[in-house]
Amino acid sequence: MKATLTELPLGIKQLFTSITHLKEGEKVVVITDDTKREIGEFVYKYSKELFETSLIVMPTRSGHGDEPTEAVKAAINDCDVAFGATTYSLYHTKARLDASKNGRLRWIGLQDYALHMFEEGGLTADFDEVTETVNRVAPHYEGSTFTLTATGGTHMVCSIEGRKPVLDFGTARVPGSASFPPNAEVALGPVEGTANGVLVFDGSIPHPKLNLIQEPITCLVKDGFITEISGGREAEILSAILAEFNDPTVYNIAELGLGLNKENYLCGHMAPDEGSFGNIHIGIGKNLNFGGHVNSPLHLDMVIKNVTCEIDGRYIMKNGELLV
Repeated sequence: MKATLTELPLGIKQLFTSITHLKEGEKVVVITDDTKREIGEFVYKYSKELFETSLIVMPTRSGHGDEPTEAVKAAINDCDVAFGATTYSLYHTKARLDASKNGRLRWIGLQDYALHMFEEGGLTADFDEVTETVNRVAPHYEGSTFTLTATGGTHMVCSIEGRKPVLDFGTARVPGSASFPPNAEVALGPVEGTANGVLVFDGSIPHPKLNLIQEPITCLVKDGFITEISGGREAEILSAILAEFNDPTVYNIAELGLGLNKENYLCGHMAPDEGSFGNIHIGIGKNLNFGGHVNSPLHLDMVIKNVTCEIDGRYIMKNGELLV
């Protein structure tokens, strides 16, 4: 007997209803990899009962933004909704961007998921309320000069001249849209070469070798790039991760993403950590999705807690409290 929506885990029900507005007769693809197969098969188990669903398993990618297999590229160009239940994010890949531009795909990134996320936290949010918050903040999240400070010691200034906010409501309800719930954010791409200051990462770095940060990582930023990384063992791990690419673009300051889902909390997983209210994530590396031109092999987001951000002298958030 087929499952009904009332019988689904809450998070699964949210994925099929308020997050995607899936309809009978639509085609679904669930993409997973060798490392996150448990998550992919969990979503597939319920999706196949309600919709025409295919499951594709590919080898685990080398990092966030690494391109998927040719089979995945073909599949996401021939479906209505794709759930990317992978270890690393496909959101910033050319394959995902191209498929979304084609106008049919609704992309839902479920990268770095754990089973508990389907029962508690950000996926339980009222996504209509989240959408209202994102839409309210968005008009204020642009201008000329962005100043970021935080209680942990962060102080960085950059230009955002000409850059428009990129919105993630945690939903993908219309063709061409993309999100990775329970993240919800407004994000900006700093103008290349303009960021200067100090970033102290004290929240999380959603990467299998890091996640929740125990000892703050201090990064010096000069002319748009991280030039020095210091701290304890976790700083050494981050340094090693970036050095392995042997590519200077991975140090580019690519994104300023302000988290806006109040049900999220820092738990060492990408979507809830990046969308956690009162915090900001700084993306480094690839910035093509934020109006930039740096096509780096990496896009890595790193969370700073309890932030204050100003645009042209106007507070958007102060000590984690939203002021607009």
